[in-house]
Amino acid sequence: MKGYRKAQKVVPVSSVFEVFGIRSGSQVASDMKFVVRRLGRGFQLGLSSIDAIRPDISLPAYTGMAPETGLSPVYNLFDRVGGGKGFSQRVTRKWARDFRNKPLTYDEHDGIDFVCPIGTRLCAAAPGRVVMIRDRWLRGGITIALDHGNGLVTQYTHCWRPLVSIGQSVRRGEPVALSGVSGLDMTLFFPWVPPHIHFMVWLNGEPQDPYLADGEEERPGVWLHKNDPQPSEVDSKEDVPELSDVDAKALDEIAAACTDEKIRKELAAEAGKQPVQAAIMEDALHHDDWAWPKGFRDRTVRPPMDPPKMKLTLPLPIDTYRGAYFADPRISLKGKMGWS
Repeated sequence: MKGYRKAQKVVPVSSVFEVFGIRSGSQVASDMKFVVRRLGRGFQLGLSSIDAIRPDISLPAYTGMAPETGLSPVYNLFDRVGGGKGFSQRVTRKWARDFRNKPLTYDEHDGIDFVCPIGTRLCAAAPGRVVMIRDRWLRGGITIALDHGNGLVTQYTHCWRPLVSIGQSVRRGEPVALSGVSGLDMTLFFPWVPPHIHFMVWLNGEPQDPYLADGEEERPGVWLHKNDPQPSEVDSKEDVPELSDVDAKALDEIAAACTDEKIRKELAAEAGKQPVQAAIMEDALHHDDWAWPKGFRDRTVRPPMDPPKMKLTLPLPIDTYRGAYFADPRISLKGKMGWS
């Protein structure tokens, strides 16, 4: 295929259900019942969603190909209008704008989508410790979170298989998982939605955009190489920071108010492991806020901390990638979406 080179083997048939994050028929049935109940609220589609269909970048990636340039296509950026302020399982593009004031994103998108073939090694964007391995098929399947100290957490979603365990220290550039296409949206829209990693940056429980807009002052959790994220070799010289502090009282109060039995069991299973409970809580408060009474979503489990100084590198392997590019769609929807 012109412009591409082989990067990964095609996934064997025996692993297909695993890479899509499907564990059992009962799991799928239970999750789909939830989807039906929330249609029109949490789960929304529309004509504006047509730009999500990207065979030009999805089909090469599904056949194990990566661009010869070594640049990963950015499928979606962080929504600067609603990203991090709320969450619903929508893929509409009604008001979303990325840091460039362009719509390479969708409403309330809270991370960066880097396209990569299934089985790509996902790498730590900074040194840290593994504090979460969460499996929620409705919202991305297997998700891994790393704590980088002072309230800075990075998250890697749509994973096929973890390569680390809870509590493990990892170096910048060290593989933490194999990429997959796990989750409801990836399953429903195969093969038109490209396989990708949904990469998130959190600061004190709030999703952040690692890119900086023109004239925007630098803040914690941005890219090491400005707006040109580059991968890193495994850095054994950089210190692994201490885990972020946790407000134990706030953690207990928020957990006690949760109305969802599954989430309560998740938290209870990690009793005594406050950093793990905190990571689960932050993820759940943002993505599953329906499980709490109104007003809880803005709560934090972090006490006041000094701003982290850690900067991030591209969470993809350096032997395959050297950076990323914005895969703005070729379809023109000038009248409605403002594409040029």
